[in-house]
Amino acid sequence: MFSHFDWSIRIGSRIEQLPRIIQPAAVLLRNIKNWTSIPLTYQADGIATRHNVNFIREQRFHKAYSRAVAAAGWDYRIPFRVHQALWCSRLAQKVEGDFVELGTGRGFIMSAVLADFSNWESAGRSLHLFDTFKDALVDARGQQTGPASGYYAKSVEDVAENFSEWERVKIYQGDIFDTVSQAKIECISFLHVDLNSPKPEIYGLRTFWDRIPRGGVVLLDDYAQQGFEAQYKAMNDLAAEIGFDILTTATGQGIVIK
Repeated sequence: MFSHFDWSIRIGSRIEQLPRIIQPAAVLLRNIKNWTSIPLTYQADGIATRHNVNFIREQRFHKAYSRAVAAAGWDYRIPFRVHQALWCSRLAQKVEGDFVELGTGRGFIMSAVLADFSNWESAGRSLHLFDTFKDALVDARGQQTGPASGYYAKSVEDVAENFSEWERVKIYQGDIFDTVSQAKIECISFLHVDLNSPKPEIYGLRTFWDRIPRGGVVLLDDYAQQGFEAQYKAMNDLAAEIGFDILTTATGQGIVIK
């Protein structure tokens, strides 16, 4: 909170006319008064803002977000992340190529994306979903390396059923280092990366990078999230190596436009 305060003292202001020793306290009180007098318009998922968030009340967004909740079975309470995913999707629709997701889980994000994609059936694109489709992180041998999570898929069958209403959805179950290398995808306009681990994320993005045309969009889900510092460093190192820039957003997501 304090990093957003204005600590300046304006020439001719009432605070400047106070004894110098009490001016800092007066500035602090001014900031606290300003901070508390304006109500928050949104607070969730690590974000608090007083700015306009009317997108949440738009019918188009409500339709997409409701479909995401239906896919997961419960609300992850991440409307800003979905909002940014939809923005990336709409931008990517102007570029030739398929949609790809590394780390699908139950299908929350991509269910929202397809529900928002008004002409998916006639667009001729395919959606490629990569995951182990298990309820916990596993290593290359298929051994569980972390606790089960409600964010992850219960089974690949459940995910397939969720996406069955859309055509041209292809599911790749297994270790990313195997499935990504074998996938025959020629062109990618939108790549969503959410594998919760730096090595497979770097491998996936590095493998697919040359298949993304100019104007293609990459959305990194955990890029600047607290607790994902290893992914932040790894992605920055890859960006410096390959030559792209990552936009850090308040949701913790990173956005790359090639």
